[in-house]
Amino acid sequence: MKQTWKTAFADRSFTLSFLGALAVFSIFPFKADDYFQWIQLRDGIQWNDPILNALPALNVSYPIFGIIYLSVIYLLYRLLQNPKRFVWFAWAFNVETLFRFICIYFVALDPPARLVDLHDPLAEMFIYGENMAITKDLFFSGHTATMVFVCYFLPTTRERRIAIGLSLLLVGLLLVQHVHYSLDVVAAPLFTLAAIWIIKRIRVI
Repeated sequence: MKQTWKTAFADRSFTLSFLGALAVFSIFPFKADDYFQWIQLRDGIQWNDPILNALPALNVSYPIFGIIYLSVIYLLYRLLQNPKRFVWFAWAFNVETLFRFICIYFVALDPPARLVDLHDPLAEMFIYGENMAITKDLFFSGHTATMVFVCYFLPTTRERRIAIGLSLLLVGLLLVQHVHYSLDVVAAPLFTLAAIWIIKRIRVI
């Protein structure tokens, strides 16, 4: 792996793209805290979601975080074996994050009825800050988008099939926790795949 990255960094265009992706990514933690605190204070609408209405409201935080964290750690491990694929993912993640910021801005929503608080320690550390619990970052689901990246960028069919199964389980858990509307999780793959496609077309590496 070390030699693979050493060879990749010998290519100036790869190095610039890698550093650019990291620089853009580093902007979000500095800006996100104030942004999401503002989002939390504004008025939104509450949808009458028939799917949520049919589901119990349960605290399933531990399974949610278990799926997300283990999947992301494994994905990063696999991506580190392929520097160009890692940079493709990094830029796509930046674009997806920008999409999400924009969507949350234009789609002002109040949390679903019977919301069960979901506290993500890493998100609170790097994105939301510790000033106020964030429950209005709804459209679209960042957790679901993350799992779409996992499904797309894992290299083997077997790995992708397992990831798809875990993604479907995660979607069900998010809805049972009532932290997202059903439309939030349905829209997430569309925006995430669009971000991946854009970066592929631009050919940042």
